[in-house]
Amino acid sequence: MNEFIYRRNAIAETILASRRNIVRLLLAKESSSNNKNSLVVASAQIKSVKIERIPRSQITGIIGNSNHQDMLLEVQSYPYAEIEDMYALSAQNNEAPLLLILDQLQSPSNIGRLLRSAEAMRAHGVILQKRRTVGITPAVVAASMGASEHLLIARVTNIARTITQLQGDNLWVIGLDANTESNLLSEMDLNRAITIVIGNEATGIRKLIRNKCDALVSISMLGKIKSLNAAIAGSIALYAAREARNQVD
Repeated sequence: MNEFIYRRNAIAETILASRRNIVRLLLAKESSSNNKNSLVVASAQIKSVKIERIPRSQITGIIGNSNHQDMLLEVQSYPYAEIEDMYALSAQNNEAPLLLILDQLQSPSNIGRLLRSAEAMRAHGVILQKRRTVGITPAVVAASMGASEHLLIARVTNIARTITQLQGDNLWVIGLDANTESNLLSEMDLNRAITIVIGNEATGIRKLIRNKCDALVSISMLGKIKSLNAAIAGSIALYAAREARNQVD
């Protein structure tokens, strides 16, 4: 089933990544030929993407809002990866695997921001559950500003079984939990094969998944605010894991 990617950055990265089958680029007839739009059009032309101009109202009607920045990219569905692909990428980069699990996150904005952070920190893959977790929808692609198109993302049936698989493959699985006081992220040895688990925005990591983790960790809070948004907490953890590796390299 085809879908429509919207917002300029997301469209540009989707074209650049060339992981999806691209049907066509739709441009609003009323749009001006500014530099940013021209760069997207040029990228599409290089990739031999079909370009059509239609009324702005029609573009708005396709996605049901005006957040399109006068362009849409019609593409086929997202190409999900396998965990084995993530291992292959880490081996190619001569690095221990750095993975991210999202346990029933619901907000496209949070998922998109976490994907952007994961791509920026060169994570080797992100794992989602097929049920009760938002997949890689156009809203997620837009929120990630196209970072999703450069990542290996897998959808699995059962997160708990997947964690058991990862542990069998010698990955250390840590869950971010603001309520734990025993383990601080800053005190953990993150320079190893690792998977970071982020829980639902409202309820956190499910009890079953908490019990499967090798450790639950929290981020020390120095100000008056006692908790962090899931996307921010996850981004901090990804940065800490990448920095731990960089200090040894």
